[in-house]
Amino acid sequence: MAVGVLFIIAITIISVTAIISENRKAIFMARLKMQGQDDPHLQATITALREEVRALRDTSMQYDLSFDTALQKMEQRMISLERKANQQEITAAKEIHLGL
Repeated sequence: MAVGVLFIIAITIISVTAIISENRKAIFMARLKMQGQDDPHLQATITALREEVRALRDTSMQYDLSFDTALQKMEQRMISLERKANQQEITAAKEIHLGL
């Protein structure tokens, strides 16, 4: 359960970071356009920021898929355990009924 919560927190933090980075980039681009400056260094920085945001999105997606897979495995294990428990209960009830 704690692992699931940590995954959700990690995904949320990564998503929020990506959104904040994207907003900062948009503000920076608007200011740059208002000033009319075309500095190659700034363009390189913007390109690097775009790559970083893209990488954050990819990482967020990987964590999301990993979390979903873990949840599915846990659900399958619970179903299996419930079946085994039900079978054991039925067997115990039959034994009690038969007086064994």
